[in-house]
Amino acid sequence: MTVDSDLFELDPDVDRAKKAAFQLLGRRAYTRKEIQEKLTKRGFSGRVIDETINTLERLRVVDDRDFASRFIEERLRLRPAGQLVLRRDLVRRGVEAPLIEDVLAEKFDAVDLEAVAFRLLSARRSRYLQLDRNKAMNRMYAFLARRGFAPDVARSVTARAWDCIENGVEDWDEG
Repeated sequence: MTVDSDLFELDPDVDRAKKAAFQLLGRRAYTRKEIQEKLTKRGFSGRVIDETINTLERLRVVDDRDFASRFIEERLRLRPAGQLVLRRDLVRRGVEAPLIEDVLAEKFDAVDLEAVAFRLLSARRSRYLQLDRNKAMNRMYAFLARRGFAPDVARSVTARAWDCIENGVEDWDEG
């Protein structure tokens, strides 16, 4: 039986940092940068943090690509958003830009953004029914823009949604 000697450090600071990191990771996934910030706040030195993060990455407990992939999947499932918002949120969490672009391209390859945006507006349709055309379209567009949808997607979906309102379509899935 072989034991990974890096798991049991002779340096008590590294050992404490690993224990702290595993406690954090027991609650949710973190990026490399987030772990680094958390350990820095707890007073660990740069050397100790680097050793700890290197071990975590080698064990694949911290993996920014996997984090980004799961983050995007979860957001699309629970609180759909466009690429702009997802990109911003991943940058805030410390995922590197080239990695973000790779994962976004991979995840959005098969996603119909217009369908996602239309579904979001469909769930909110009662808010727009009594408004005049300009006010309704401005609010729908602004909502989609805040959710990170590209302007062309927001414009197209807003026009389609208004057509459904104007034509009295009850079930927007048919629109």
